[in-house]
Amino acid sequence: MSTKRLNRLSIVLDEMGCTQKTLASYLQMDHNTISRWCRNVNQPSMEQLFAIAEFFRIDNRRLLEPTQWDASGPTPYELFKAQLEQTRTDRRKLPKKKTARGRKR
Repeated sequence: MSTKRLNRLSIVLDEMGCTQKTLASYLQMDHNTISRWCRNVNQPSMEQLFAIAEFFRIDNRRLLEPTQWDASGPTPYELFKAQLEQTRTDRRKLPKKKTARGRKR
């Protein structure tokens, strides 16, 4: 089973010439946790990402994989917004319900 790569921690560790054990020692964590982060099995919290970025004095964005979206076609937001508008339009077309006294609501 392939894991989606979310962080670049293993790459940054290689670039900085740092070991997982050194980082684990600095963060006061088990080195197995750092290993799971490097393999993208688990992910560090935002606070931990900021601590790692501070340790290496790098921009915290370097620790994350960049997002690359397909620019063609509508965005999920645009599709959802259109669906909401269609639902509202369909509701307006429904006949009004009559109350027990025969009046329309």
